[in-house]
Amino acid sequence: MLVLNKNMPVVDELKDDIYIKLKDTKFSSSEKSKKILILNLMPNKVETEYHLLRLLQENDSSSSIEPFFLKLSTHNYKNIDNKYLDEFYVTLEDLKKIEIDAAIITGAPLEKIEFEEVTYWNELKKIFEFIDNLKSTIFICWGSQAALHYFHGIKKYEYSKKKFGIFQHKCEAITDLFNNISESDLKIPHSRYTYIKREEVENTRELKILLSDEENEPVIVRERNKIYISGHMEYAKYNLRDEYIRDIKKGIVIEKPENYFLENDINKEPVFSWDSFSREFYKNWLGSI
Repeated sequence: MLVLNKNMPVVDELKDDIYIKLKDTKFSSSEKSKKILILNLMPNKVETEYHLLRLLQENDSSSSIEPFFLKLSTHNYKNIDNKYLDEFYVTLEDLKKIEIDAAIITGAPLEKIEFEEVTYWNELKKIFEFIDNLKSTIFICWGSQAALHYFHGIKKYEYSKKKFGIFQHKCEAITDLFNNISESDLKIPHSRYTYIKREEVENTRELKILLSDEENEPVIVRERNKIYISGHMEYAKYNLRDEYIRDIKKGIVIEKPENYFLENDINKEPVFSWDSFSREFYKNWLGSI
């Protein structure tokens, strides 16, 4: 069960498929729940809310899941009204009133910018400090690269062309996060221009590679209470299609996403081949916190 502010637009999208307990505020309810902080850095806030909440309802425990979306005070938001953020998103200061259990830090379209040049980098460092002692945090795509850079000094490197599509992966370590997941299901969407080097991860004692891709590149990396994911397990069925169409309309030269459309035909339906892995992974993660 999810505990959500009754006025959030995403409630209408979720209510037919997910059991939701409604509350009147963006702050903590009296509900005994697992409280998950979400720093949503993606341009389309409402869409990303839906993607993540769809997975967070995959919870086997008796505890409900109560998400808290965090806004940045040093960032000028362009794609959403500040009134929306004020009503539904909390601040770092607000977190003093909430006992957060775990967190999710999303990606952001900032891969070609140096971390220290990101306008809200100093605030992001404060958020990293806050989540450092939580039970667990998932970092997604650019969020994972930023966190690896902050906590371990690991660099990001640019591909010659965008990694774009659905890719098969191989398990490198036994972990509770992969319970009830078969090797053939280890598929993840990727949509990024940068990557981290395996040797830099392997040379960092605290880090362990759980999953790698066909080029042996680390894709899921874990340490004590942090999980770094290079791809977008949270993506819904049509995300890559929509990104492809958007970039084509902008005049960006880009190849169609690999291993995604039925029969590799952009006029046919995408194959939602990563859905099972994503759901089980998040269910296992929620069970661990």
